Amino acid sequence: MGWLFSTTRNPEDPHQLRIAVHELGHAVAWQAGGLAVGRIKHTGDEGACRVTYYPKPDQLQAFAIGCWAGFEAEDRWMRANKRGRAKRTNSAHDLDLYRTAVRELRREYGTRLSESKARAQARTLVARRWAVIERTAPVLIRQGRIHL
Repeated sequence: MGWLFSTTRNPEDPHQLRIAVHELGHAVAWQAGGLAVGRIKHTGDEGACRVTYYPKPDQLQAFAIGCWAGFEAEDRWMRANKRGRAKRTNSAHDLDLYRTAVRELRREYGTRLSESKARAQARTLVARRWAVIERTAPVLIRQGRIHL
């Protein structure tokens, strides 16, 4: 929302927790894939996770899987807290990035990564680090920026 209408940071606010969990899902998956994760940001209304990768097959695949990990972490949190399911519209940018990475994998390296396989791998990575995600989400909300 910017400086004029900033949201008060509230680590108990379900909307803010959903955003924090989403960004942390990206971070843990990209880290597990060997990518360099930079700052993870939470403004109260939105979030972002910086990542550096090189256009090599293993890194492109890790990036693509990590693009789904935000959605999968958010969906897990939503279900666990009886708040329905995550919506793809909240992850539209991430899914565009996923599709771009998959096209490059196919075009440049002849490697295919289906949505179902990427999502399954993302769910597994999120599940392995779920305790870290849950523990770190309120910290991200309170501090606004963290590094894992």
